[in-house]
Amino acid sequence: MSNTTEVRDKLWNRNYIMVLLVCTLSAFSFYTNQTILSKHLTTDVGASMTLAGTIVGLFSLTSLFCRPFCGIMADRMNKIVLMMISNILMTIGLIGFAFARSIPLFIAMRIINGIGFAIGSTAQVALCTCFIPKNRMGEGIGYMGLSMVLASAAAPGLGIAISQAISMKAVFLASAAMPIVGCFILLFMHSDAARPKNEKQRIRFEDILEWRAWAFSLCGGMFSLINGIINAYIVLYSDLRGIADISLYFTIYAVCLFFIRPLSGKLMDKKGIRMTVLPAMLLTALSMVVLARSTSFVMILLSAILRAVGQGTAQPSLQAGCINYIGRDRSGVATSTYYLFGDVGQGTGPMLGGILLEAVAGIRGYQLLFYACAALLVLGFIIFEVFSRRKALR
Repeated sequence: MSNTTEVRDKLWNRNYIMVLLVCTLSAFSFYTNQTILSKHLTTDVGASMTLAGTIVGLFSLTSLFCRPFCGIMADRMNKIVLMMISNILMTIGLIGFAFARSIPLFIAMRIINGIGFAIGSTAQVALCTCFIPKNRMGEGIGYMGLSMVLASAAAPGLGIAISQAISMKAVFLASAAMPIVGCFILLFMHSDAARPKNEKQRIRFEDILEWRAWAFSLCGGMFSLINGIINAYIVLYSDLRGIADISLYFTIYAVCLFFIRPLSGKLMDKKGIRMTVLPAMLLTALSMVVLARSTSFVMILLSAILRAVGQGTAQPSLQAGCINYIGRDRSGVATSTYYLFGDVGQGTGPMLGGILLEAVAGIRGYQLLFYACAALLVLGFIIFEVFSRRKALR
């Protein structure tokens, strides 16, 4: 069966499954060391808490600056080769973490690792879409997102277990082994679909940022902004409320995402993007209102479930819809534009939240912050409603 026929007729084809495996290994590599990196920097390398936080944050900053150029590489290079390059860069950075004993060297390794991850996260989606039938794009992207969900739930515990049983060096070497395995998998992938269809010599601005993707990316960035705020402040908020075991919020959220993402993709493919994104944005807004009014552990968990259903439905739909709207041949720049807005949202959310919480202290400040998140999503609902009607999106 030819690659073209395979992509048109079948989702679970050989190449799609292999890309999913590489994505899962990459995600596990990231999360295995991410949660204990700051402890290693302060305990073993001798960095201050401020410097450790800065080095950890370099990862996001590196992704932010690399993102606009990742799309053009994904559209103009062989995507399999680009994935191998990204895995090699991640491996170099992680091996460097294991042996670096000076701050400047660790910073250099962090930047190399960040560049590799930024390239990989864009190239993975671009490569994956080569093997997903267009009429099943939502479902295909939904399953792809499960690699991050699984990794975020399981990999931190794996990293902690390895560090306690062996050492931090073993954690970094185990993390480095995962993209190496990914490279071996990629060696067995051969497909004309992964090669660029045309060679453009002149680079235009629209080859770096795809502004036709603005509505999808803006709404996706709103969800990322809320992610940043939740991750940064929900523990402090629960302490003020006197609510214990807040870690279960993330567990329940991850479990719900695991089941929702594939179902939401199928729903989008059958009913259209408006039927998934618009209700999901309102549902996520409701979750923020519930969180703002939470006075018990049960209400906190209800907020987690509502947010998981809403966000787990909207985000893969927005990403798949963006690629369908822009076109498979420009999936790289479409993906990098989408992720760029996400990087900005994830980074600015905690900053803006901190400004508001400094201005309004106590429970009242957190309530205003969560209500503001709900209002932002309602605004996103209006924007996407107008955009989807004007562009006649189904």
